[in-house]
Amino acid sequence: MPEKLPACIILTSSQRFEEYAKGECTVFHFPPNRNPNVKKLSPGSICLILTMPYPRTPRSEWAFVGEFTVKEVRLVEGEEFKKYASKAVEMEVPFPEPGELSWIIEFENLRRYERAVKLSECNDIRTSNSRKPLSEWLIRGFFLINPEDAPSVVEAIRKKAEGKGIRAQELIKASLEPPGTVEPNEKEAGRKEPLDHDELIKELLELGSWLGFVTRKEDSTPDGLYRIDVTWRVAEDHAPLKAFEVETSGNVDLAINRLEYARHKWNCEQLWLIVGSESKKERALALARSKERVRVLGWEDLHELYSKLKPHESLLKDLAKR
Repeated sequence: MPEKLPACIILTSSQRFEEYAKGECTVFHFPPNRNPNVKKLSPGSICLILTMPYPRTPRSEWAFVGEFTVKEVRLVEGEEFKKYASKAVEMEVPFPEPGELSWIIEFENLRRYERAVKLSECNDIRTSNSRKPLSEWLIRGFFLINPEDAPSVVEAIRKKAEGKGIRAQELIKASLEPPGTVEPNEKEAGRKEPLDHDELIKELLELGSWLGFVTRKEDSTPDGLYRIDVTWRVAEDHAPLKAFEVETSGNVDLAINRLEYARHKWNCEQLWLIVGSESKKERALALARSKERVRVLGWEDLHELYSKLKPHESLLKDLAKR
């Protein structure tokens, strides 16, 4: 019988996780001179990655987005850390300076979940001796899960990430949407491949320009934490009135988090998520119902609007003049 290993939950930001998800970094480091209980992990331990979109995000919006497998755990001094620096992400957590100590995890098999699992969905997951469900655990940065409970907790999160037990609920909710909210599926058969990310952004920029807006591509939020695909302003010195995220790769959870952050920082009146497939649109609609000001649009709807308005580009520009 294989030996049971401890597991853990690592709380980090969505932005930091995205840097790791690029696949170039394989070392996760903790703040210098801190002493998380990380030394109890073993090679083969699973680390569940819990993210928050931005500081002070409500706990209910924290989400498990992936996991990785531990190769080695070490306590390193600042000088020694230099050989690991190229494999780590210096975002929010500084690298240790000479004379400082930092715990690191060398890892492998970083995996992004098919769907993010919100902490609020985990009220049915408990350990053998916990009085409260996982959704209420006190998680501050690193949370160790004992060997006897690790397999069941990890498997429960994985099942939720695969959509098991929630798919039927989402379909029922989608069926209760007001008319016109959920788009019909008649065009799905024989549908052509969606336009790529850059083409859809180009159409959004041109549409905004035709309608008299000041448009920007990859517009950074004031704190520089996020870059929003497209924004529309009424004037150069105004905050964006509308923010757009184009999501063709399927990670609608992160796209909606970006839009929510744009609302938080700019107070945008409208937030638009453009999705590249009907299946992702269904998922996005389910998420957007609990979000303020977020609207979901399929790529075909955007492209159809763009195509119909393009012949009238000059007229639209004249009408939009103030």
